[in-house]
Amino acid sequence: MRRALLAAAAALVSALPAQAQRFLYDPEPPAGAAFLRYVNATGAEVSVRAEQGAPRALGTANDARVSPYTIVERVQGRDVAVEFPGGRRTLRLAPGSFTTLLLVERDGRVAAEPVTDQAEFNQLRARLSFYNATGACADGELAIMPAGTAVFRSVAPGAAQSRSVNPVEADLAARCGGAAASLRLGGLEAGGMYSIWLMRPGAAPVAFITRDSTERRR
Repeated sequence: MRRALLAAAAALVSALPAQAQRFLYDPEPPAGAAFLRYVNATGAEVSVRAEQGAPRALGTANDARVSPYTIVERVQGRDVAVEFPGGRRTLRLAPGSFTTLLLVERDGRVAAEPVTDQAEFNQLRARLSFYNATGACADGELAIMPAGTAVFRSVAPGAAQSRSVNPVEADLAARCGGAAASLRLGGLEAGGMYSIWLMRPGAAPVAFITRDSTERRR
């Protein structure tokens, strides 16, 4: 049993990005466009709206917290405005870029924190990103359990780290500020893009994984 755990840990931690190439999401964006997704890390449902688009509701169940990437067209040289409960944030998006907008609670209000994503992958491995969406909990870490081997460490609030990993199964713990939330890593596919979210919408932290996706254009 111990040998199997150590093998899984070695496979996951030793897999560094190599010969990465641009990941072609479905669909590809039109020229001059960027990808933007929204994540609700608060304790209540929220609604966001970019520019003149329709409002998008984000819930509190794990899958309902994270939107697909949406296409924002003609971003070169202009600001993109996003409205959310009690606030408004302008973003400067680069053509062809991928951005995650974290909605977190800070000082009793909702704040929006953009994260520029690394949208590259290795077709023989899975791409894994770890987001510290707690708002204020410093030094986020993701570790393999029970060995405690760190996959990501020192991830600041409102930031993320990414790496390519072998598609193995493992028990993980997402930690910060002396508290931890457990989750099971499994079902990864080579070439797939996945995000692990560390949040603190209440008294205790929560952690879960989602597979990155894009919204189809109508």
